[in-house]
This record gives sequence, C-alpha cells and structure tokens, in this order.
Amino acid sequence: MSDSRDIGYAIFGLGFGVWYFFHGLGVLRKKRLIESIPTSTVRGLAIGLVELNGKAKKVKTLQAPLTGVDCTFYRYTVERLESSGRSSRWVLIAQGDSVFSPFCLDDSTGQILVLPKGAEFLMPPDFSFTTSFGSGLPDNLVSFMDRSGIAYKGLFGNFTLRFHEWHILPDEPVFVVGTAQKNNTLLDDHREELNKRLQDVKQFVQQPAGTNLLDAGGFGIEGWKRAEANAEHDLLQQEVQSSPEQGMEIDVIIAKGDGDIFIVSDESQTEVFKSFSWQAVCGIWGGSALSLALLAYLLFRLGVWAKF
Repeated sequence: MSDSRDIGYAIFGLGFGVWYFFHGLGVLRKKRLIESIPTSTVRGLAIGLVELNGKAKKVKTLQAPLTGVDCTFYRYTVERLESSGRSSRWVLIAQGDSVFSPFCLDDSTGQILVLPKGAEFLMPPDFSFTTSFGSGLPDNLVSFMDRSGIAYKGLFGNFTLRFHEWHILPDEPVFVVGTAQKNNTLLDDHREELNKRLQDVKQFVQQPAGTNLLDAGGFGIEGWKRAEANAEHDLLQQEVQSSPEQGMEIDVIIAKGDGDIFIVSDESQTEVFKSFSWQAVCGIWGGSALSLALLAYLLFRLGVWAKF
C-alpha cells in the first residue's frame, strides 16, 4: 500500500473516530436530559417538555403501505442494490411516512394528541424483506410497487430490492418525550404547511408523461395520497372538537418544540435508556480509542514520533 493511501485511510478513520466520540457525548447529554424530566400523566401534564408512557390510539384509520396492517403511525423505505464496477451500494428509491397524521396517547388518566412530525423515532423495523437471486416479491409488495408506479423488474428479472417498514399498532405501548403546547397555533401551522404540500402535489402529478414519480420531496406517492385524504377531513381541528373521545385533552397537543427534544418509541423507557447507554459508551470510549490509535499511527508514519 502506498504512503498516500494508508495515510489517507488513517486520516479518514481519525475523522470518524472524532465524530463518533462527539456523537457519544451527544447521546449521553440526551439521555441525562430525558432522565431529568419527570414522567407525567395526561391529566397532570403542564405546558413544556414532558415525558409520557401510554398506549397508542388511532384518530383515523391508517394502513401501513407494505404490510397493509391497521396502524396509528407508519414509515417505510424501499432501496435498490446498484453495482458500479466492483462496488455495490443500496440506493433509496422510495420512502414515506404518516408524520402529518396524529395519533392519541392513552395513559388511563386521559388521552392526548401526538403530532409525530419532526420526531426522532426509536423503533426497530417491524417488517423487513430483501429479494434474493431468482426469488419473486410477495403479493403485498407487488401490489405496493404497482400502485406506487415503481419499477421492480429489469431485462434480466427482478431488481435486488430491500424493504423496511416501521409501524405503531393500535393499543401498542409508546414512550413519548415532547413538548406539550396549545394546539390552536400548532394546528393552524399544520394546516398551512400541509395545504402548501398539497399544492405541490397537484403540480407534481400534472408533470408530463414519463416523469419520474418515485418520490416527491422525500414524502413518497403513498404519503401524498394519505396527506390529501387527511386534508379532505379538514385536517384535525374540526374532527377532534366535533367528536372528542372521552377524557381526550383537546386544548393541548404533544409535538416538537423549538429546539426541544422529541422522541417517539414503541420500546419501553428502560429499553430506550439502555440503547442510549450503549451508544454513549461505544461512542465515547470507542471513538476516543480509535482516534488515539490512528493519531499515533499518523505521527509514526509521518516521522513525527521519532523526533520526540
């Protein structure tokens, strides 16, 4: 290996080690921040940063695009394996989510709306599928690809594809850290942004034939359709206030605050903290060890070490 190549790799690794170290510090700060927030109840929460445990309840029926299950939230990605010379990489070709559709959190003291837009989702995939050589797609994935207008076949058979879907089912336990805030201004902002996106949809679907319709602004065809369906119900305000669930808090909603942490997870609080702990330990100790080792290697290779 030439001097330039191994030194270049070492510099790259050193940069990654430094980034990994600060990433670990960031995770540790986030964990300590969450630990400092007392767990609240819907009935007893105050405006500001709150932490809630409860069960997800649907406001309106959603269907997860890949599996078709009824859910309160979904997110999906579709990737295609592309080869270039000796290297291969996964390329994102479609994605979507239901971040513009709120769900309710029920903790037995009451229910409150959670608007997941802008949240960090700490959820393992609920569905994963990767095509293999000579294998076909399951019927549910064929149906999704067809209605989304995404090609999955080439001259030599099916493409190599990878699918992931995350969803929160009705009555599934959820852990939420977010900002409790008055819903009037929030829902007005929500309506304005969603209507703007729907105007973009109209322009998008009216493009000339042959235009790539795989994705639009990272939202996905399915996401646009569901956003449009939500808008037909005049978004959320009238729907919630016209027939509120018993015990539902309608004056306050949980969402992302200005610069505040916002986490939605279908894992328990204990599991979230355990994951943060491992990430912090691996980042701080692993990143520092990697950085120091590669720094020493660079000093040795550049002849600086011998001068000491």
